[in-house]
Amino acid sequence: MSGQERMDDTVRAWIRSGPESASAEFVERTLQPIPRMRQRRSWRITLERFTQPVVAVGGAVALVVVLVAGLGFLALRPGSVGGPPNPTASPGPSGGGLTSFEMTMSGAGPATGTYRSDPAASVNRCTHAVDGSWRYIYVSGQPPINLDLLIGSGAAASDGSSQVALELEYDPGYFRFDPSDLRGGDPPGRSTASVTVAAGPTSTTFTITAVTPDRSDGTDRDPVHVDMTVTCPN
Repeated sequence: MSGQERMDDTVRAWIRSGPESASAEFVERTLQPIPRMRQRRSWRITLERFTQPVVAVGGAVALVVVLVAGLGFLALRPGSVGGPPNPTASPGPSGGGLTSFEMTMSGAGPATGTYRSDPAASVNRCTHAVDGSWRYIYVSGQPPINLDLLIGSGAAASDGSSQVALELEYDPGYFRFDPSDLRGGDPPGRSTASVTVAAGPTSTTFTITAVTPDRSDGTDRDPVHVDMTVTCPN
């Protein structure tokens, strides 16, 4: 019997037993092949601020079902690049306004141009946390765009211009910047970024400029210039 068949039998036996948890030995054997997978992205996009804790129903097997359903929800759908700005965009978490972005990239990188939010995007959501920070996540396709933006609570202060961190995976490129140490921080001099905050009665607009290395092949290359505007409902 091969090693793969033994692992498959172990997984089947564990599921049939109706477990509430998995032993450390079982997890180690099951996840052992995963580190061999190549990962380009340095930050992992998480939705912990946008979802409630998952209630265990039927133990670990139910959690697997929830994760599979979540992946289906995040499946990429047609998006847009270029063209006139969209007149509408997906509503924010409370439905109290429109969530949208427009971003122009120039300089290095495999794909430059202007990208805009699409009302048909799988995810187009902005939230304002209790600590004063803002989080914007956008997922769409054709071309694929996976955007994760974090703006710190001190961004509106006179010395808070660098309180912004962004990770963008787009077809076929990738870059990230974090001069403010919001997600671990860039080495000194790697990236520069600034953000201004304009709060209105129903929405808040963030204007972001940044220069950061293109990282499409996993290493820092020539700089990408980013100009971006994000509007979030209050």
